[in-house]
Amino acid sequence: MKSRITGTAILLVLALILSACGAPSEPSASQSVASPEGRILTANQAANTVTVVDVATDRTFGSVATGQQPHHVAATPDGKEFWVTLYGENRLQVFDAATLKEIASVDVGAANDDLMFDPEGKRLYVSLGNDNAVAVVDVAARKLLQTVPVGKTPHGLRVTPDGSKLLVTNTAENTMSVLALQPEVKVEATITTGANPFEVIVSDAGDTAYVSNFLGDSVAVVDLATNKVTGYIRSGKQPAMIALHNNAGAAQLWVASTGSGEVWVIDPTARKLITRLATGKGAHGTAITPSGKLYVTNSNDNSLSVIDLAAQKVLQTIPVGNNPNGIAFLPPAQ
Repeated sequence: MKSRITGTAILLVLALILSACGAPSEPSASQSVASPEGRILTANQAANTVTVVDVATDRTFGSVATGQQPHHVAATPDGKEFWVTLYGENRLQVFDAATLKEIASVDVGAANDDLMFDPEGKRLYVSLGNDNAVAVVDVAARKLLQTVPVGKTPHGLRVTPDGSKLLVTNTAENTMSVLALQPEVKVEATITTGANPFEVIVSDAGDTAYVSNFLGDSVAVVDLATNKVTGYIRSGKQPAMIALHNNAGAAQLWVASTGSGEVWVIDPTARKLITRLATGKGAHGTAITPSGKLYVTNSNDNSLSVIDLAAQKVLQTIPVGNNPNGIAFLPPAQ
């Protein structure tokens, strides 16, 4: 009897030791994470969180708690911070990229949608959809500088590569506002685009803008020298965010199509479809990494699709928080 008891005790101790030495648990999102290829951040609007994904491994490190209804997220150019818009509050949140802790809050006076830094990271522009305006924020001072009226229900934002202009899509009036940023921020032109213009992206040369017409199932091509639409490219159903990728010197548009749950790859020069990739329900946000991946938020599937840009192939699907909307690439801190 004594030998049986001793044996049982030994087995119990061994089991405890093996359990303690098993595979390590995922690090919490509050821990600093070494990510040499950067991270992906998704704003999960129905979960009040931001999911953090390592680009090198496509491993989810966890989530960061936010305010009410995080809509979009953007990283500062130096990779040291990321900012989150809150559709359910009148403020922005600022997080430290190393610790993933909130370090500041900036009152912009209204519910906020999209956000975009200038190339130097000194100014932040935020669309205030319910107020028909854009907020201008001093990044270092964490202070609202001014509010500039634009068209009805602005949403998408893009600063031109030279930092001279801000483009703003006005979803409720089918236009895009062109704002001069120097010497003062003001509207200098309004361009009719298409039905419910949602997001906008600019060519690397800064001479052409591409606008997704969410209810027009098309992408408008805009000449920024003349502020005129030069044509339309057919897209998937309900095109949302657009990513621009240069493949061996040839530009490609990667358009997330919310209504069809796929990404359309488009040749903007020939203005024709290259291929279509099925992602998930409610394909919405897009973010490209220097390592050659495209990440797409699937807002109705609560997931993130990972695509190899060169192979034009979906690699995997990663679960994230409820209703992922905006997405951003967070580079390693400089």
